[in-house]
Amino acid sequence: MDDRYIDTTVLVTGAASGIGRAIAFAAAREGARLILGDITVDRLADAAEELRARGAQVVHARCDITSTADLESLVQRGSHELGPVDVAFANAGVLGSPGDVWSYSEDEFTRILDINVTGTWRTVRAVLPAMIERRRGIIVATASAAGLIGPAGLPAYVASKHAVVGLVKSTAMNVAAHGIRVNALCPHMVDTPMLDKVSHEIPGLRESLDQQTPLGRVATSEEVARSALWLGSDESSFVTGHALLVDGGLVAQ
Repeated sequence: MDDRYIDTTVLVTGAASGIGRAIAFAAAREGARLILGDITVDRLADAAEELRARGAQVVHARCDITSTADLESLVQRGSHELGPVDVAFANAGVLGSPGDVWSYSEDEFTRILDINVTGTWRTVRAVLPAMIERRRGIIVATASAAGLIGPAGLPAYVASKHAVVGLVKSTAMNVAAHGIRVNALCPHMVDTPMLDKVSHEIPGLRESLDQQTPLGRVATSEEVARSALWLGSDESSFVTGHALLVDGGLVAQ
C-alpha cells in the first residue's frame, strides 16, 4: 500500500458509486480520513460501512450539491470530526438526457448546469476559506473529455463540462498565491452506473464507445481514481490549472 494520503482528510462528493466510490476506496487504501457525500443515501451508507470495516475513518451524510447548506454542513461536520479538508474531490455530477440542441428541454438544460457547474462551484466555495486560511489544499474537479471537445447529442452535459474546466482554470489562478492547487480530471466514458443508464437509452452506445477509443474499451472507475489520486497528492506538486485527460487516447485522434 502507498501512503500518500496518511494524515490527510479527503472530501469526496458523489461518493456512493462510480468514480467517486472508487476514489474513496483508493484514498482509504492509502491512509486517508474520508468525508463522503451523495444523494443516494443507502448506497453511500453501504460504502461507508465497508470502508470502516477496512479500518478507515469515515464521516458520511446525504449531500445534494445543489444545496449550499448540505455542502457546508458536510464540510463543517467532517472537519470537526476528522480535521480540515486537505484534498477535495468535487466529483458529483450527472450526464442528463440525450437530445438535439434545437429540441432540448430548457428545464433539463438548466438542471444539468445547476448540478454540474454551479454544484462544482458550491463545493469549491465550501472548502476554500479554510484552505486559504491554512495556506494549503488541493481541489480536483471531475470534468470530462467532453469538456475539451464537442460531441453531439448531449448539449447540456458537454456545455457543463467545458464550464467546469473553465472554472478550474480560473480558480487555480485565483488561489495559487495561497498555496492551493486546482485541477480538472477529464475521463472519457467510464464503466459506471451512469454509463449503464445511458446505454439503455441509446442502443449500441457501449459498442460504439469501445470502437471510438484507441485503446479499444472504456475506462474502469479504478483507473480514473488512480489518476485522481495522483492529482490530489504531492506527486503532482507543480501541476495546477490543468485538465488531465484519462480517455484512452480519444482526444488525441
